[in-house]
Amino acid sequence: MWAKISAGLVLAVVLLGFAGLKATSSKFGPLVQPHGTTYYGGDGPKIASVPCKSESEIRSAIARVHAQFDHYAGPRLQAFEQRAAHQKGLPPLRVDTLYVITEDDQMRDGKTVLFIGLKSDCVSTVFSFPARLYLELMSPSAKSGEG
Repeated sequence: MWAKISAGLVLAVVLLGFAGLKATSSKFGPLVQPHGTTYYGGDGPKIASVPCKSESEIRSAIARVHAQFDHYAGPRLQAFEQRAAHQKGLPPLRVDTLYVITEDDQMRDGKTVLFIGLKSDCVSTVFSFPARLYLELMSPSAKSGEG
């Protein structure tokens, strides 16, 4: 009788040890889930750093495509962000300088505008908006004829 009990205990300990080892070893590998993969201890893929594109590079690119643009910085940028938040509920951009490409000879079709935001003389955000929405956000005093 004791032999059966001790054999059962040994088998239970071995199975629990095996289950614990499997759980511990899978914890150290990536956890694959339906919405993505989680890596532990910095074992994930290496992310290449994005090179900084300075304001001078942005201005030369704008000139190459003969773009028309609006430039916002300082108080003009703050006023634009306040209008965007008040009229459309848009979040702040958290940028120091904003270029809004309204027309160019290569990609703008008149239906969208391209926003390029710079923080500390590096591009930090790029996105597009419908031109109609941008025109609604502009006030007569905010419009510039730069380009």
